[in-house]
Amino acid sequence: MAHEIIKIDGDVITVHIRSVMRFADQKALQDVAIDFIRRGLYPRVLVIAEDFEGWEKSEEWGNDDFLLEFGNQIVKIAIVTDERWKDPVLMFTGKGLRSTEIECFDPSSLDAAKQWLRA
Repeated sequence: MAHEIIKIDGDVITVHIRSVMRFADQKALQDVAIDFIRRGLYPRVLVIAEDFEGWEKSEEWGNDDFLLEFGNQIVKIAIVTDERWKDPVLMFTGKGLRSTEIECFDPSSLDAAKQWLRA
Protein backbone atom coordinates (compact mmCIF):
# COMPACT_ATOMS: atom_id res chain seq x y z
CA MET A 1 0.00 0.00 0.00
CA ALA A 2 1.10 3.54 -0.72
CA HIS A 3 -0.26 4.94 2.54
CA GLU A 4 0.47 4.42 6.20
CA ILE A 5 -1.33 6.08 9.09
CA ILE A 6 1.61 6.90 11.28
CA LYS A 7 -0.15 8.67 14.11
CA ILE A 8 -3.56 9.58 15.48
CA ASP A 9 -3.44 12.31 18.10
CA GLY A 10 -6.85 13.51 19.24
CA ASP A 11 -8.52 14.79 16.09
CA VAL A 12 -5.33 14.81 13.97
CA ILE A 13 -4.65 11.94 11.60
CA THR A 14 -1.09 11.87 10.24
CA VAL A 15 -0.64 9.93 7.01
CA HIS A 16 2.52 9.09 5.11
CA ILE A 17 2.07 8.52 1.37
CA ARG A 18 4.77 7.07 -0.86
CA SER A 19 4.93 5.95 -4.45
CA VAL A 20 1.68 5.72 -6.43
CA MET A 21 -1.58 6.37 -4.61
CA ARG A 22 -4.19 3.75 -5.40
CA PHE A 23 -7.94 4.14 -5.04
CA ALA A 24 -7.85 1.40 -2.37
CA ASP A 25 -5.45 3.58 -0.34
CA GLN A 26 -7.80 6.54 -0.65
CA LYS A 27 -10.78 4.41 0.37
CA ALA A 28 -8.94 3.11 3.46
CA LEU A 29 -8.12 6.68 4.53
CA GLN A 30 -11.69 7.78 3.92
CA ASP A 31 -12.91 4.92 6.12
CA VAL A 32 -10.76 6.21 8.99
CA ALA A 33 -12.17 9.73 8.52
CA ILE A 34 -15.74 8.38 8.41
CA ASP A 35 -15.14 6.55 11.69
CA PHE A 36 -13.97 9.82 13.28
CA ILE A 37 -16.96 11.74 11.95
CA ARG A 38 -19.45 9.11 13.10
CA ARG A 39 -17.94 9.38 16.59
CA GLY A 40 -18.63 13.12 16.55
CA LEU A 41 -15.06 14.21 15.79
CA TYR A 42 -14.07 16.61 13.05
CA PRO A 43 -10.72 15.37 11.77
CA ARG A 44 -7.71 17.36 10.75
CA VAL A 45 -5.40 15.52 8.39
CA LEU A 46 -1.65 15.89 7.94
CA VAL A 47 -0.45 14.21 4.75
CA ILE A 48 3.28 13.74 4.29
CA ALA A 49 3.82 12.79 0.64
CA GLU A 50 7.37 11.57 0.21
CA ASP A 51 8.69 10.06 -3.02
CA PHE A 52 5.15 10.57 -4.32
CA GLU A 53 4.61 9.50 -7.93
CA GLY A 54 0.96 10.43 -8.44
CA TRP A 55 -2.23 8.43 -8.68
CA GLU A 56 -2.94 5.11 -10.34
CA LYS A 57 -5.06 5.28 -13.45
CA SER A 58 -8.48 3.97 -12.53
CA GLU A 59 -12.09 4.76 -13.30
CA GLU A 60 -12.84 4.39 -9.57
CA TRP A 61 -11.45 7.89 -8.94
CA GLY A 62 -14.70 9.25 -10.36
CA ASN A 63 -16.58 8.09 -7.27
CA ASP A 64 -17.14 11.22 -5.16
CA ASP A 65 -19.60 9.80 -2.63
CA PHE A 66 -17.22 10.50 0.25
CA LEU A 67 -16.80 14.16 -0.70
CA LEU A 68 -20.52 14.67 -1.07
CA GLU A 69 -21.43 13.06 2.24
CA PHE A 70 -18.44 13.68 4.52
CA GLY A 71 -15.94 15.94 2.73
CA ASN A 72 -16.95 19.18 4.43
CA GLN A 73 -16.73 17.62 7.89
CA ILE A 74 -12.95 17.45 7.68
CA VAL A 75 -11.72 20.68 9.24
CA LYS A 76 -8.29 21.05 7.63
CA ILE A 77 -5.90 19.15 5.42
CA ALA A 78 -2.20 20.05 5.42
CA ILE A 79 -0.20 18.39 2.67
CA VAL A 80 3.57 18.31 2.83
CA THR A 81 4.95 17.60 -0.64
CA ASP A 82 7.37 18.73 -3.31
CA GLU A 83 6.49 21.92 -5.17
CA ARG A 84 5.83 20.01 -8.41
CA TRP A 85 2.86 18.22 -6.78
CA LYS A 86 1.28 21.32 -5.22
CA ASP A 87 -1.22 22.16 -7.98
CA PRO A 88 -2.22 18.56 -8.79
CA VAL A 89 -2.70 17.77 -5.09
CA LEU A 90 -4.81 20.87 -4.44
CA MET A 91 -6.98 20.04 -7.44
CA PHE A 92 -7.28 16.39 -6.32
CA THR A 93 -8.38 17.41 -2.82
CA GLY A 94 -10.96 19.88 -4.11
CA LYS A 95 -9.52 23.05 -2.61
CA GLY A 96 -11.95 25.87 -3.22
CA LEU A 97 -14.81 23.49 -3.95
CA ARG A 98 -15.48 22.51 -0.35
CA SER A 99 -15.41 24.21 3.04
CA THR A 100 -12.37 22.24 4.26
CA GLU A 101 -9.26 24.41 4.58
CA ILE A 102 -6.51 22.83 2.48
CA GLU A 103 -2.90 24.01 2.16
CA CYS A 104 0.34 22.59 0.77
CA PHE A 105 3.68 22.96 2.48
CA ASP A 106 7.23 22.35 1.33
CA PRO A 107 8.95 19.36 2.99
CA SER A 108 11.21 21.78 4.89
CA SER A 109 8.07 23.33 6.45
CA LEU A 110 6.68 20.29 8.28
CA ASP A 111 6.57 22.16 11.60
CA ALA A 112 4.68 25.04 9.98
CA ALA A 113 2.19 22.54 8.52
CA LYS A 114 1.60 21.06 11.97
CA GLN A 115 1.09 24.51 13.51
CA TRP A 116 -1.31 25.57 10.75
CA LEU A 117 -3.29 22.37 11.19
CA ARG A 118 -3.77 23.03 14.92
CA ALA A 119 -4.64 26.74 14.55
